[in-house]
Amino acid sequence: MLMYAFHLSIPGPVQRPAAMRLTDYTDYSLRVMLYLALRRDGLSTIQDISDAYGISKNHLMKVVQRLGELGWVDTVRGRNGGLRLAPNSLALSVGAVVRQTESDFALVGCFPDEQGERRQCVIEPQCRLKHALAAARDAFLGELDRHTIGELAQPAAGLTGLLGLVPIKFMPDAAGPTGLAGTVARRTPSREH
Repeated sequence: MLMYAFHLSIPGPVQRPAAMRLTDYTDYSLRVMLYLALRRDGLSTIQDISDAYGISKNHLMKVVQRLGELGWVDTVRGRNGGLRLAPNSLALSVGAVVRQTESDFALVGCFPDEQGERRQCVIEPQCRLKHALAAARDAFLGELDRHTIGELAQPAAGLTGLLGLVPIKFMPDAAGPTGLAGTVARRTPSREH
């Protein structure tokens, strides 16, 4: 399924903003990675992530399985099991995650799809559009390559509050370049009587 939409700027009275849309699968993958980056010490459950983002648990199960296969998320089975970010995943580029989770970068029909197939086009031998679109795609991914999962988790304070996570201790990260400032735990809702 192609989930990219380009709106070309055409002179005239109506101007639409440029748009490029990633699949929900990629969006959820990035959200899981971000959540786990904020919750480095301790395990999280798929239910925790589902509740924090308001995303279907079933969708997240598929995402987490793939992230585990890629070695980016460690899963711990059992009664007290859960998920955590794999040790080197903070340094992963956003572009690397997008490349692994997007199923198709065929922006137009003459680009090879994930099976390597493409539609024939009569202007292909002289077409410059495909080169412009390929350059735009490469620039998009190149920009995403400049950012890491660890960087997305900064500043942590604002994100943890929005996701229902609360700081439990301050422990500067002296072991790596991520600069993540501490650990967080899932806030359990207070029961009102």
